[in-house]
Amino acid sequence: MGTFWTGASTALVAYALGSIPTAYLVGKLVRGIDVRRAGEGNVGARNAFHEVGHQWGLVVFAVDIAKGAAVALLFGRSPLWQLAVAAVFLILGHAYPVWLSFVGGKGLASAGGFTIALFPWAALIGGAASGVVWLLTHRFLPTLITVTVVAFAVAPFAGGELPVIGVALGAFLLVALKRVVDEPRMRRVEASTGWDRVHGGSLP
Repeated sequence: MGTFWTGASTALVAYALGSIPTAYLVGKLVRGIDVRRAGEGNVGARNAFHEVGHQWGLVVFAVDIAKGAAVALLFGRSPLWQLAVAAVFLILGHAYPVWLSFVGGKGLASAGGFTIALFPWAALIGGAASGVVWLLTHRFLPTLITVTVVAFAVAPFAGGELPVIGVALGAFLLVALKRVVDEPRMRRVEASTGWDRVHGGSLP
């Protein structure tokens, strides 16, 4: 019974933190827009970056990173199963927030924050590599791919335990699955806004 309540409380805390709809709140408060219906239709940092403002997109990114890091710091020393529950419900909270009728983002920044808190040195090296990619391309996708791949490649050599690395990878797999699930809705929103998938932003 104790294990059940431990799991339930872990899920509740992780979901609550993950479900804070940063991009939605920033969009509403700063520009009065609903990011679920603007730009690419995603409740995330990239959409806020282009539709609300670059500085505000960075704010959303930082807060969503902090959400994931907070969950990892809360449960990082817990048994592996509890950490896994926390990772799953962190992403579910971001992806399906009760506050927005369960229409949320993908959870990429939150998964990143979760990983950063677990493997800070690996994340630092990955961040440095992705910084170079951003300076060269000014594009989100190759930058995010770089930081993710490099961080996970370095993690085993920076003290990361393989089972814990597996939990963090699982969080990213959930993000990828949410991307697939979101595709039809995002296509509809993009068709109405003229969103440029390659470079981001709405076409004139």
